[in-house]
Amino acid sequence: MAIRTDIYKSALRDYDAVKSTSEAVKNDMKKRLYDENPELGLIDKKINNAGFEAAKKIIKHPDKKQEISDELKKMLAKLNLEKSMAYSRIGITEDYFDKAYRCPKCHDTGFVDGKECTCFRQYLIDKAYGKALLNDSSERETFNNFRLDYYSKTMKAENGLSYYDNMRLVYMSCMKFAECFESEHSNILLMGKTGLGKTFLCNSIARYVLERGYTVIYISAGRLFKTLQEEQFNNSDEAEMSSFYDDLITVDLLIIDDLGTEFPTVLTGSQIFNILNERIVGERSTVISTNMMLDGIKTQYSDRVLSRLTDSFEFLTLYGEDIRIKKKLIEQ
Repeated sequence: MAIRTDIYKSALRDYDAVKSTSEAVKNDMKKRLYDENPELGLIDKKINNAGFEAAKKIIKHPDKKQEISDELKKMLAKLNLEKSMAYSRIGITEDYFDKAYRCPKCHDTGFVDGKECTCFRQYLIDKAYGKALLNDSSERETFNNFRLDYYSKTMKAENGLSYYDNMRLVYMSCMKFAECFESEHSNILLMGKTGLGKTFLCNSIARYVLERGYTVIYISAGRLFKTLQEEQFNNSDEAEMSSFYDDLITVDLLIIDDLGTEFPTVLTGSQIFNILNERIVGERSTVISTNMMLDGIKTQYSDRVLSRLTDSFEFLTLYGEDIRIKKKLIEQ
């Protein structure tokens, strides 16, 4: 991930601080547990002493190093089994202390087997470009909180379905996209006028994917093109200049919100085409929301952008009445 060096170093410092806090929490948990169950402390002491004693033996008898190492492995296996059995009697498992950490996979180090943990990669993205989710209200915007009852069961959409039935199919498609994210490299284009739930669905997808350990960049079209142009024209270092673009291409999921609301330039058409094309070729998923319909996309961006979308995206059109107005009326 092509994050600037200063941001990367700052993220490492942040993780060091988080890890120190997590280790303190773990030590406190361990002390309380061991005070209540002294046998665990005795087993740990035997484990530590076993390694120390084996090291001393090897120094005295280097010719027997392999034999001593084999004996140590057997002893540690026996002691670890005793520890597991003690845990079982208490009613906990080996991962009991994982709850002390923000990320149980990397134990807040940011790395797993020498490679960046997905939590660290997402932290870099958030630090460089802002949070993956657009606003505080997105905390509530999940698939479980999506309400179909805002959509009329009597009013018909252009496809002949009621607003309700059409939205149910859109919802199911978005849910399937999120659930099958790991196995299917699909893409979604959400179309429809303002206030019909496009951003809610985008946030729901983003949160679902993030919670399963994938990286997400969620960005408005306006900020997307503004940042690309700033990098292109204001940065003399070519390696640094390409960092944002590289991240757009390599992030697991890219969500572009409100495509078409940005200030159009001669570059926007080619920029969006290149981003879409490289992500499609690299089998990385993209979700786009827009107030425009297909003819508007063709006019604003070009035939080839529309062609790329047609070839590789599932088109989902939302119909209905402005939900935000309905919510306000209900709240009054």
